[in-house]
Amino acid sequence: REFNSSDLYGLTVSASQLTNAGSWIVGAEFYYDEVGSRRVEEDLLTGTSQSLTSRFPDGSKVRQAALYGNLQRQVSERHNVSTGIRVSNDDVTLPATAVSSAADIDSTDVSGDIGWIFDATPRVQLLANVGLGFRAPNVFDLGTLGNRPGNRFNIPNTTLDSERVTHVDVGMRFRSDRVRVDLMVYTLRYDDRITSVGTGDVTPDGRDIVQAVNAAETSIRGLEAGVDVSISDALSMRAVLNYTRGEQQATGANTEPADRIPPFNGNLTLSWDNGGIYRFNGWLKFASGQDRLSARDVRDPRIDPQGTPGWALIGARAQWDYRDRWLLSLTLDNLLDKRYRVHGSGLDAPGQNLMIGLRYKW
Repeated sequence: REFNSSDLYGLTVSASQLTNAGSWIVGAEFYYDEVGSRRVEEDLLTGTSQSLTSRFPDGSKVRQAALYGNLQRQVSERHNVSTGIRVSNDDVTLPATAVSSAADIDSTDVSGDIGWIFDATPRVQLLANVGLGFRAPNVFDLGTLGNRPGNRFNIPNTTLDSERVTHVDVGMRFRSDRVRVDLMVYTLRYDDRITSVGTGDVTPDGRDIVQAVNAAETSIRGLEAGVDVSISDALSMRAVLNYTRGEQQATGANTEPADRIPPFNGNLTLSWDNGGIYRFNGWLKFASGQDRLSARDVRDPRIDPQGTPGWALIGARAQWDYRDRWLLSLTLDNLLDKRYRVHGSGLDAPGQNLMIGLRYKW
């Protein structure tokens, strides 16, 4: 029997103002999180029980404090810029356990970004953003002990450092009376990424002993596109496409596909709404197959070692809005009863299903 809890307390104070030339916001925040964790083994034949080493160090504490600010300003008739900065301090305290000594990890990091919007024409905007960020190690990264998926056994590492990421994205927007188009391409790079690596040892029951370390570098790039079209006053269409590709490399290892990168996917939705009491929409959702797997993906029991097959489904919904108070909806999803799994999920998605909803507003 295992019992884990997290009690989180937070305080945020901020001030902002909207001006003729733009807006600004400044603020501060503080969070305190205390983790409780214990594990007990009971002999079902004798009824006796004994305490085991908990999954997390019981009584671990995380204190987070930050100061931040953001400024958005129109610098000329056609140019708009935004910039933000955040200074964060993270302090993680881990008590001693039977398998690890006490630790206190304190780190201060800076993140920020700058963005630009250019009105190229009355209908077209160009956009660009550059940013940097980090993720400080938490209790799960630093102190997790025990069985993990893929026949692994994790041992704690209390010397981890923050992960760091830089990103760039550029794109365009097009707007007309009936058509809206958004297109963005991006690239980002993770350095010092926390990843699980084997120690070369094995537990008595045959599990590979692994430990989280700052040993991976990951590069991810992709494209996101969306189109909205008003076909008529009542009929509209929305289409979305997403493509992501990633590679990673751990220290001393060859380059391989990044963990859990989603396949090419998208959706198409048709909606009918003439302003009356009835509304209808139908959709097609799809994802291609994903066979670019990392070594960790291959060992993950939630992912087929040969990859995740592609899939597509269709669905429809009808809504009846009665006197602006009652809303009755009827939804039919996965009409063709396709068996599929979202890449990285541990469960197959629901089959053919019917949902009825009733809402009342007062």
